[in-house]
Amino acid sequence: MTRSFSALLLSALLTCSSLSAAWNPLNTGLISSRSMTSHAGDLYAACFPTGIQKSINGGITWTQVNTGLPQSAGNYYVRSVGSNGTWLFVGTESGVYRSDNGGATWANTNGSLTASSTVYANRFYNFGGVTMAMFAGTIANGGGIWRTSTGSSWSIGHSGMGSNAVVNHLKQVGTSLYASTSVGLFKSLDNGLSWTAVASANYATFALAESNGNLVINCTFGIRYSTNNGASWLDATGDPSNPTAGDLMAFDGKVYALCPSPTGCLISYDQGVTWTAFNTGFGAADAISQDELYTDGTTLFCLAILDIYSIDGVGQGLNDLARATALLYPSPAVNGFWLELNTPLEQGQLVMLDAMGREVSRSRWSGQRQYIERQGEATGSYRCVLLDVSGVRHWSSAVMFE
Repeated sequence: MTRSFSALLLSALLTCSSLSAAWNPLNTGLISSRSMTSHAGDLYAACFPTGIQKSINGGITWTQVNTGLPQSAGNYYVRSVGSNGTWLFVGTESGVYRSDNGGATWANTNGSLTASSTVYANRFYNFGGVTMAMFAGTIANGGGIWRTSTGSSWSIGHSGMGSNAVVNHLKQVGTSLYASTSVGLFKSLDNGLSWTAVASANYATFALAESNGNLVINCTFGIRYSTNNGASWLDATGDPSNPTAGDLMAFDGKVYALCPSPTGCLISYDQGVTWTAFNTGFGAADAISQDELYTDGTTLFCLAILDIYSIDGVGQGLNDLARATALLYPSPAVNGFWLELNTPLEQGQLVMLDAMGREVSRSRWSGQRQYIERQGEATGSYRCVLLDVSGVRHWSSAVMFE
């Protein structure tokens, strides 16, 4: 009886000590971060109106890198930053600028593109060796998509779209590109040289993501998803009814959505079918003033008005994991299993993820060999991820519970 009580008490303590997922503030001190990219291992953020900020230590500290960028009354009106692996690009209200030395200096590469306070490069993408600058403003006024392979000359990348369209977001899914626009969803099969309208989504769309075969869109009617490659769309549940802007990102087996005030961030664990609010960790102002989602390796970033926030993906990059080897037995398991590492890990946590990438339990780890008790996991296959004290993945494998 005492042994049974001890087991129950240990299980309760482990459950209480589980770390619930939350956004982590970087405490950057940056205001109005609009855009983010990574280049040669460093992070860059476009902040309005203080310019481009660079971090060489994963976002711990930031320094301004604005040499060569236009300024007005001490302000740098930058709107975006992007990288194609060779060059950095910045979208400003005075045109597009490029750097080939990690942001130390910038040079104008705008050519004849429109540049104003309403028409400017709002995002940069790199598909198939082509850099695409997505401009704010209607196509008729100089907005739309502009392509470059050289980094210095630009060509039209929105053929097939109407002149009244404003492009909000680009996403590659397989060999297709999708453009979310103010007049509907468009699809390209030739890397953006030409576009055709997706007839089933002829309304304002703000962003698109793909998750485990589902296409998900954030649109004027809320969030919708398609299980048949966009032939038809179903309404999600738990989402706002009529957003006017937004972003989407599939990450770590989940889908994240940003919607304007007052909804904030939402999360879906089932490929966009159902949604719940996910603003844990945000400051009060940032919970309703989020701008963009960005992924860098195994980290998801959210840019907000007063700070930048991050989430580390427990399940990201597991196929490349080679930090340690271990013996897990028995599998299938009934009440629990033994895990024995070849190299001891003095402190850590073992996280269990279900088939959809959701965290279902978390246990403390210490040493080289430990028995992991089942914590109510249903019958099925789970991914075990062992994290060290700093949250870095140390080992990963699968276990089956009968």
